[in-house]
Formats: sequence, structure tokens, C-alpha cells
Amino acid sequence: MQSSSIVVSGASGKLGRLVIAQLAARRASPIVAVSRNPESIADLGPKGIEIRRGDFDDPSGLGEAFAGASRILIISTNVLGPDGRRVRQHENAIRAAVTANVAHIVYTSILHASTSPLAAMASDHAATERMLADLAPSFTVLRNAFYLDMALAILQRARADATVPFASGAAGVAYITREDCAIAAAAALMTDFVGQRILEVTGQDVVAVPRLVQMANRLNHSALTALPVSIEELGARLKASGLPPAMAGMFAALDAGIATGAMQPATEDFKTLTNQIPEAVELALRRYLAAR
Repeated sequence: MQSSSIVVSGASGKLGRLVIAQLAARRASPIVAVSRNPESIADLGPKGIEIRRGDFDDPSGLGEAFAGASRILIISTNVLGPDGRRVRQHENAIRAAVTANVAHIVYTSILHASTSPLAAMASDHAATERMLADLAPSFTVLRNAFYLDMALAILQRARADATVPFASGAAGVAYITREDCAIAAAAALMTDFVGQRILEVTGQDVVAVPRLVQMANRLNHSALTALPVSIEELGARLKASGLPPAMAGMFAALDAGIATGAMQPATEDFKTLTNQIPEAVELALRRYLAAR
């Protein structure tokens, strides 16, 4: 195994692959891709990426997965639920990285994790951040705002009467693309920063639903109308549209959190970290819609 490598966990996921592509484009070397299903990233081998197996539910194998790493990206897992499994997974990864003498850990969190009203989403991140502060001498927490994918999900609420119901009021989201989050992660992995820092990674500005709908109308030559409703009515409308009750309730709860400022304001942290400006929402939305 090579020494002083950059390790990317969750390498088979969308963000993990984008980060590896960014590192490769910047000629970072050596790069190690870690996945619980290494066969799913076999295509990275011919590109000069070392592939290792690592499962956050199996701490016994993480030492070997992280061996020789100078810096590591721990992408938060997508395991949600009240049983604490995700926090245990993150703890296993953090402890393994510290034991392997990894010099710096980068962790993907959520905007305002420690104070977010979106407790169901943010509590595991807040707990992981506390563990990092207790266990790791050097780390960067990237508190990412909602991906632009969320904006597409909101637009997909459009009903037969061309209305887009929302319950987030005048508050909005400082949307950032997954691609920009990958740029931020690659930058954090390739800098020589030593210490403990938390960055709020957002897009250029805050976009509320009425403005989002206006953008979509310009891009699609459509005539959608943003329709403000209560949290309860939004949940009922989403269920009536065919969403499973649990998912409808989740989206309504997200609107409730957004209404209290969970995904704003926009910050300069992305620019400070990367020396780049995040992609504007309307430009990214045009690109996303064109690809559908």
C-alpha cells in the first residue's frame, strides 16, 4: 500500500465519484477509493485509482482500508432512522482514521447541523461533529446546503392546474450543486490546513419557491404558479398526488424547516475554500433540466 494517499470513502456514490474525478483532474496522487462494494467501482482501477473494501458497519476492516492515508474524506452515510446506526458508522470510521494516524479528516455534514430545526436530518451530523471535536486533532467539516436536486423535487410538485404548492413562506434555500460540493471536498483534501474548522457550504444566493418557479417558467416556457399553503395542507396535497404518507410527511417537514431559515443564508465559505464562485442556481437548473 502506498503512503500519504488521499482516501475517499463512499466512492461508489454520486458525490464520492465526483470527488474522485476532481482529485484526478487536479493530479492528486495517490488516490484510494473505498467502498463496501468494491466491485461497483472496478472501473476506477484502470484510471490509476487504488480500490479497497471498507464497510463502516465492520470496523475490523477499516484499519486496512485507511492505511497510509494522509487525508481522508468521510462521506456521511445515507442510513436514516432512530436506532443510532448512522452515528455508530461514523464513529467507526473516525476512530479507524485516528488509529491509522490520518493527518486530517474531512466530513460531509448539513448546513447549521448543531442548531438546525431539521432535527431528523441534522441530529446524526451534529453528533458526528461532536465526535470529531473529541477524537480528531485535525478536521474540516463541510456543512453542505441542500443539493439542487431538492429544487427539482419541489418543481415536480406541480399539479394539473399548474400550481406548485409550498409551505416554506418567504424563506428559501441557498442551493448548491453536488458538483460544487465535490469541488469543495477536493479542495479541503488537497490543502495543507491543519486544525479544526467548520465551513457552511452554500450557493451564491437564497432562492425561495416563487423565484424558483419563475426560473423554471423562463427555462421551460411554462406557466407554473407558486401556491403558498399550510404545512398540513402541503402534506395532504403531496399524499393526494400519490406520494407515500411517510415521504409526503418528510417533504412537508422539510418545508417547515426551510421556513425557519434552515437552509439560509448564503455564505462565502465555498469561495474562500476553493477560490471559485459556486454555480448560479438558474444556470445549474438549465443544465439539469436539459439533461432530463
